[in-house]
Amino acid sequence: MPVAKGPKFNVRSGILFGGLAVLAAIVIGFVAIALGSRSNTLVLGDTEFGSISATNMSAEIAENGPILWPDIANGSRDIWLQHTGDNPGEGWFAFDARRTGEGRECNVSWSAADKNFTDPCSGDVFPEDGEGLPQIPVYIDEINLVIDINGIHEADDFPGFTG
Repeated sequence: MPVAKGPKFNVRSGILFGGLAVLAAIVIGFVAIALGSRSNTLVLGDTEFGSISATNMSAEIAENGPILWPDIANGSRDIWLQHTGDNPGEGWFAFDARRTGEGRECNVSWSAADKNFTDPCSGDVFPEDGEGLPQIPVYIDEINLVIDINGIHEADDFPGFTG
């Protein structure tokens, strides 16, 4: 009874296929390195908080105090939004909730009675505008606040408060 022979292995085809696979891996590696070196220009998500009514937000802060926005992505950049004065078109401050390099347990807390922020780790006190903490630019685009969390805008980009 004859025995069927299996498929023949062609050495030349195997070498060619292997060489192409190695070449493809090298090309993919170079592309990955090139994209990785440009990671400082890659921005995922919003580069700013926007579409926040300056009038509504100033009323909210006047009634309940400054607003802490926790960083839900990785917890590295919690920010406070503060408004001082009666005019919703000016007196806006946004700043990091803690000093650079400190952990989340060192987020400053607001004292309504004293109108200041206190660092629970060092005991340091900061004024109501957050002076002494890393500041974040805040602009007004007609009636809306724009909190420029990545510092990519200029004041001239915005017409100011018209409401």
